[in-house]
Amino acid sequence: MGAIASLHSNSDIEILIIDDEPKARASLHDILKLSGYRVAMAENVESAIELINEQNFPLILLDLNMPVLNGHHFLDYLAHHDIDTQVLIISGEATFAQAARSLRFNFVHEFIKKPYAVEALLHSVKIASEKIRLKEINNKVQAQLSKSEQLHRFFVDSSPDIIYMLNERGEFVFLNNAIATILGYDKSEIIGKHYSSLVYQADLNKAKYAFNERRTGDRSTKAIELRLRCKNSDQPKYVETNSITIVLSSKGVYKKKKENKEFVGTYGVIRDINDRKLSENTLRKLNLAVENSPNLIYITDSKGTIEYANPKIFEISGYTAEEIIGKTPHIFSSGETPPHEYQELWSTISSGKIWRGILKNRKKTGQLYWAQQSIAPMLDSDNRVTNYVAIQEDVTETLAQRDMITYQATHDPLTDLINRTEFDRRLKRIISTAKTNGSGHVLCYLDLDNFKIVNDTCSHTAGDELLRQISRQLSTLIRNRDSLARLGGDEFAILMEHCTLEQAQATAERIRQHIERYQFRWEDKSFRIGVSIGMVMINAENGGFDELLKRADIACYIAKQDGRNRSHVFTESDQACIDYRNEAAWPEKIEQALSHNRFRLYRQRIVALKSIEGDHYEVLLRLHEDSGKIIAPNAFLPAAERYQLAASIDRWVIQKVFNWMLEHPDRLSSLTMCSINLSTAGLNDKGLIEFIIDRFKQTALPAEKFCFEITETATIANLTAATQFITSLKELGCRFSLDNFGSGLSSFAYLKNLPVDFLKIDGVFVRDIETDSVALAMVRSINDIAHVMNKKTIAKFVENDSVMKILLDLGIDYVQGYGSDEPSLLK
Repeated sequence: MGAIASLHSNSDIEILIIDDEPKARASLHDILKLSGYRVAMAENVESAIELINEQNFPLILLDLNMPVLNGHHFLDYLAHHDIDTQVLIISGEATFAQAARSLRFNFVHEFIKKPYAVEALLHSVKIASEKIRLKEINNKVQAQLSKSEQLHRFFVDSSPDIIYMLNERGEFVFLNNAIATILGYDKSEIIGKHYSSLVYQADLNKAKYAFNERRTGDRSTKAIELRLRCKNSDQPKYVETNSITIVLSSKGVYKKKKENKEFVGTYGVIRDINDRKLSENTLRKLNLAVENSPNLIYITDSKGTIEYANPKIFEISGYTAEEIIGKTPHIFSSGETPPHEYQELWSTISSGKIWRGILKNRKKTGQLYWAQQSIAPMLDSDNRVTNYVAIQEDVTETLAQRDMITYQATHDPLTDLINRTEFDRRLKRIISTAKTNGSGHVLCYLDLDNFKIVNDTCSHTAGDELLRQISRQLSTLIRNRDSLARLGGDEFAILMEHCTLEQAQATAERIRQHIERYQFRWEDKSFRIGVSIGMVMINAENGGFDELLKRADIACYIAKQDGRNRSHVFTESDQACIDYRNEAAWPEKIEQALSHNRFRLYRQRIVALKSIEGDHYEVLLRLHEDSGKIIAPNAFLPAAERYQLAASIDRWVIQKVFNWMLEHPDRLSSLTMCSINLSTAGLNDKGLIEFIIDRFKQTALPAEKFCFEITETATIANLTAATQFITSLKELGCRFSLDNFGSGLSSFAYLKNLPVDFLKIDGVFVRDIETDSVALAMVRSINDIAHVMNKKTIAKFVENDSVMKILLDLGIDYVQGYGSDEPSLLK
């Protein structure tokens, strides 16, 4: 009965507290004293070692982080000297690695993180005390077994561990009651069964060394970790959640038979360490996640001294662990972050809040990098900061890409000047400023003279280089506050802020003279160009955005009409703008034609030379005026392109053609291919792609019977947009034709990457094929290369049978022109 009574008494266990912090020692001392425990204290490891050599302490409460010799040294000392005790780790600043390192000792009962709850601490102490007492009871019972079978039974049945015995066949012949507590089985369910019925399949090979143990004494199995199946959980998919891990110790049992020993079986103890293993696994997973994180992670104490850094920090920063641990995060500082940002950071985290932001850091090499950073404080039970956890993500490349995208969105890729979109934004801002404060500014529109000569003579590559050089020259002739933009082609604009007209005219004349004197060289050729400049004042009375652009455009047009290479200031009374105003009247005419259906559709046959096909024709556009006059597209399409109306005309044509096909199903049935022209603006209009796809879905017309024509020059000028446009519609089955092919000298270089189906050879070559050997050679080479690329050819401007025969001999696939069919109204 004395043994049973001792289970309920705390005074028989003396606990040693090892902690270098006086307040922490005193707090633990008072808590344990009030709970009835006898308590001794040591302020460092040296003192603790002296105490345990003088007397036995069944239970030790140990702090890891102490100066000189820390808690790990003490644990190593216990293990080395095989001192019989149990240890509870109580630490507030240990890392995952330190916790895992501590729990590897079998005598370490639990790891308790500061700050702790008193109830939880006492519970852990109580559990450890009970195990200590049970161990002491076990030792006493072992000595008294020969005297008291009843005492032996009490020890076995009261043990929290499973005590078992196997016969020589590996079958259970004895089990204590702990089998029900730990695994959920009644003893009667297991007695007589082979040990393998309890072992998780993957651990069978390891289990046989313990359950088949034939050795005795020190050579017998001491501790093997296994996983056993809990009751009703023998399916593999439930094993991990329902099985437990055990430490198993066993010895062989023999009986003496004359002079020989006969093996009888194995007895052993199975201890439930499932909770400990789960804690170890959790710590191991967290440690693995942090150690292998793609982010930079470090932990500091409350003063900002770095205590831990993961490998990614060493990889990115270039510093070693020795160079970082013990330092502050200032080691990463670039020196370029304003002090007030750091002040805000520390103010935030020291108040217990999380700080997030981007900091510019410096590597050991001196290279700068941007870090997206999150710093979170760790708080104790009194809401005091004990540590800081910082997580960084290297976003240097992301920010560079963002900056590049932003730059590309606002700048011309050829000249690095701002583009039309950015220029328009700045112009609108200045117009608003002028209306607000009555300030004066000047808008200049520049158009290079004779630029086409360079393009036609030396190629587009030469023209591109000329534009780059002119851009650099112009940048040196204006003020820093002025905005210089390339609007497209050989057109530029300058926005002169807070500038008088006289100052602007002086600058324009300086630009004109400089460009006039400038000599462009390409290979063995030399060129001189000029520039025509139109200017308009920006003030509170001078109209809005569209009106100012129109006036600057008109002024530039007048400068060209007056002989080029000159400047002109727009004035309301200037009679020279009348002709241009006639052109500027086209937007209204086009709008009316679209809204009142004054456009008419015509068709012209495309004739196959090598086969017999159904209807194959190109849809042509004409404008019918009220007077009955029919206007060809070359009269109004340039204005439509200039005033952003071309894409609207594209939609009108597509809508009318599709409706006509639905109204004439017999024509649709006999149709092989219907070609529809698209404008340059249409290629850059994502909405047009959606419009066409939507119309095909609504009408259910066969996409493979429709071919869209785009000009070579428009395609080359917008190659990326054109390729995306073509690819999107070809997925539906549509065909594409490249019109006026041969007009650009770089055609073949682009052609191999352009997924078109037909090449329409420029009529300038076809028309003179009978008399011009160069034209004949050009047509032949275009046709041969097209066929190599599996593309078919269409010759334009075929006006007589003799030209048609030459084309047939060359192997041209189709012809189109007045010689085969004149355009007729699509009725």
